[in-house]
Amino acid sequence: MEVTQTIALNKDEQQAVTNETRKIKRKIKSGRIAIREGRREQKQKIEQSRGLIYVGHLPHGFYEEEIKKYFSQFGKITNLKVCRSRSTGNSKGYGYVEFAHPEVAKIAAETMNNYIMFKKRVIATYVPFEKRPKLLFQGNQSMPGNFSKIRKRQKNIKSKNKAIDEEIYLEKSKLRLTRLQNRLQKLKRFGINCDLKPLDVPKELQ
Repeated sequence: MEVTQTIALNKDEQQAVTNETRKIKRKIKSGRIAIREGRREQKQKIEQSRGLIYVGHLPHGFYEEEIKKYFSQFGKITNLKVCRSRSTGNSKGYGYVEFAHPEVAKIAAETMNNYIMFKKRVIATYVPFEKRPKLLFQGNQSMPGNFSKIRKRQKNIKSKNKAIDEEIYLEKSKLRLTRLQNRLQKLKRFGINCDLKPLDVPKELQ
């Protein structure tokens, strides 16, 4: 890395600043001063030293754990990702596997391309560094937690909307009335009198 000429803010100090700049240049050239690379440059060098393959037509149930176990037979896996739907978290049927060495990635791609797995023909191709998707392995690569929250919410909605028999309906209605009466009693202690009667009270509880 070349250090440009430094200009002093004070003209009287220009010669001293120039001499100091020359000293620093000599130290850098001799290796006595090492210039620290930024994180982006370091990450780029690491990615260039590794090998990436694209894997398509993934069978149902062949996800992160299964991919890691299966592809580890070729060599060390440094990263992997199964592309998933943002709304449901379900697999889109393709993903990426990164190996520690490009040679290993090329062998894995050649071996697995057109491989029949669970009645599906798997596609595997080597991805050169210049065609590597940006921010591919950024963040958590496992199934995000918000997907589990969505599924839990969907399960609760289904539970709330499911049909219930008359006995369960009476029990729930009784519980709601009890809660309402308790709240009215609390308000009454503060001098607030309310006469609230739910409209959907079963005849058995009236």
